[in-house]
Amino acid sequence: MEILEALTCDEIKIVNEIMDLCKRRGIKSYIVGGAVRDAILGNKVKDIDICLEEDPKVILDELQKLKCCQYHSEFQTAFLVFENGVNIDLIRCRKEYYYIDGALPRISPSRIYEDLYRRDFTVNALAYDIEKKCIIDVCGGIQDLKNRVLRKIHPNSYNEDPTRIFRAIKYAVRYKFSLKDKDEIKKCVEKGVFSLISNDRIVKEIYLLCCEENWKENIYLCNDLKIFDVDERLLKIELEEENQDKRYSCTSRVDMRILKLFYSMRDRKYRSILAENSILNKELRSAIECSNEDSHEAADLIMGTMDNYRLYTILRKMNYYELVLLSWNSKLNYKIYNYIYNLRDYRPSLSGKYIASKGVKDGKSIGRILRSIMKIELNSGIDYGQKYLTENLGENM
Repeated sequence: MEILEALTCDEIKIVNEIMDLCKRRGIKSYIVGGAVRDAILGNKVKDIDICLEEDPKVILDELQKLKCCQYHSEFQTAFLVFENGVNIDLIRCRKEYYYIDGALPRISPSRIYEDLYRRDFTVNALAYDIEKKCIIDVCGGIQDLKNRVLRKIHPNSYNEDPTRIFRAIKYAVRYKFSLKDKDEIKKCVEKGVFSLISNDRIVKEIYLLCCEENWKENIYLCNDLKIFDVDERLLKIELEEENQDKRYSCTSRVDMRILKLFYSMRDRKYRSILAENSILNKELRSAIECSNEDSHEAADLIMGTMDNYRLYTILRKMNYYELVLLSWNSKLNYKIYNYIYNLRDYRPSLSGKYIASKGVKDGKSIGRILRSIMKIELNSGIDYGQKYLTENLGENM
């Protein structure tokens, strides 16, 4: 199969330029992994990784129309951005050795066959020899693509790197593949394989699961494999905030999915993992942490009857994610939506500085006046500041 046919004209130009530079130096070059897999499946190729049997650094200076380059000497990799908008990852072929299960591997330079054998699944262990225009398949990946089967390569794969379990889920759902190693994965989870890796590595993979279009299917499969204990009824609640509040970006929408996952979780272990990591943004972690510490305190405060002013004073201290968590409580959601859409952006009609300019110098008095104005305005919807000063401090106000 001619893999280059799946690329755009601009991408083909860059790939051929890299091939020509490598050929002049006697360096073997290969398109590897996901690009080959997706081309065979007839899907759009999103990321182009090219493996070289040499340090990519030797050809970087001669690449034409290169806009920017990020080179990492430790791993001998380079991320290239060209003027025509094409992005390419150049990677030196390498082999990996896991000296302890769960630890990051030690790496060393290798040939393409060893590089392919180090990969996670057979369908990803494919390479396209750019010069010879042929596919290299060392693990039966093409047949597994035809059979729509996801299968590991190494006997000890999921113990060596437990994050492969999350990637197996992601690929199985994305491509609608059957999961060949399902029973083995369940046994690994049962034995506590995720205790071998850090919270950050776990959360990074969970985040990537939630970036997928069929993210809920990923979570259902995690549930089936006993990784999570999720209440699927709660997970099915529609994320209305994704569509209604345009102030929040696509990144925030993924965060909302993480929040929904947290809300649906029954097991304390993963609730704690989502709070104790450096991957998620600070506000999201804060909301999760507060909910873990005392999930009823804020809800109890606003459960009773209260006016807009009281609601505003309680909720203004919370970030958006904390508010959303509360809104999923059916007894509170109308109050939370009232705050988000009607009260959150409120500012009093008069400032403390203006009140001071009218002769009120004592800070406590200014604060008391502001609170009184806010209470009237929030509860009535009328700008009342100037009238309040006139009524309470005299006609010259």
